[in-house]
Amino acid sequence: ANPLDLFVPMAMARRRIILVGDHRQLPHLVQRELEDELISRQSLTEAQAKAYEQSLFERLVKQLREQEKVDNIKRVVMLDTQYRMHPTLGDFISKQFYESEGLDVLHSGRPAQDFVHTIPGYQGKCAAWLDVPLQDGKEDRRGSSRIRLAEARVIAREVKRIADSCGPTLSISVISFYRAQCDLILEAFVEQGLAEEEDGEIRIARSYRQTESGDERLRVGTVDAFQGKEFDVVFLSIVRANDVVVPDQKEGEERERLLNGKYGHLRLANRMNVAMSRQRKLLVAVGAKHMAEGPEAEEGVPALAAFLKLCREEMAHGR
Repeated sequence: ANPLDLFVPMAMARRRIILVGDHRQLPHLVQRELEDELISRQSLTEAQAKAYEQSLFERLVKQLREQEKVDNIKRVVMLDTQYRMHPTLGDFISKQFYESEGLDVLHSGRPAQDFVHTIPGYQGKCAAWLDVPLQDGKEDRRGSSRIRLAEARVIAREVKRIADSCGPTLSISVISFYRAQCDLILEAFVEQGLAEEEDGEIRIARSYRQTESGDERLRVGTVDAFQGKEFDVVFLSIVRANDVVVPDQKEGEERERLLNGKYGHLRLANRMNVAMSRQRKLLVAVGAKHMAEGPEAEEGVPALAAFLKLCREEMAHGR
């Protein structure tokens, strides 16, 4: 919700306003084209452009927390229990996206036994990484977006294998930060019989559209299409795969620019939070493993680096 969306209902309140949301997930929608044009015309300063990135909800949360320190009147309440996912993944989300920002711990309201599955190749695991090494092909551009064909093909084959093995009892989603990669994955789905062309558009094949309980069985989309949704299994297409080196001697804004060039949308914590918190039973990252390894990754994409470590811990403990 942008500021105007909030101001209209807030103006109707006589005594009290209660806003419900999560500023650690998707931010308000910004018309990027308009913002870029204003910046190019120097109509917006860098500070103003930065301010637009913060939603009114987030600004109010921070202001009210500061006011609480002055008069001790509680104005911000954080719901601190999640019921959606395996507690190991819930703890991961808590540490990476909430505790790291000084917010309260998120507790898990359901035991690990509630999320037991028999997905072939992943038995007993809730986190996994499918490595698609750099030699299989680097990232590429498609228009203003990014793609990686090797990842799309691996994902399509793996989704087909799991969907056919587990049948319509399991729901599966594929998330990417890049629209063009989602289109490429859907094209790979057509090759695997998971999708078909209808009226010039690629759609999930009829036999894969619903679970036996009537829920959506298979979905491919960008992070924005998944806010509020949940699936048994989520595949996260990393896309970014390059050999860009960020020299240690580079600091400040120049270093940030180089890190952004290397990792792109993977550095957006809000969107990464949404992407990594849609699953109930299993989260699988698919991409070049080296992009999440080493000090550079820990600095540039800390949540992704931490997820790779979690996957290795799961393997080491046989979970």
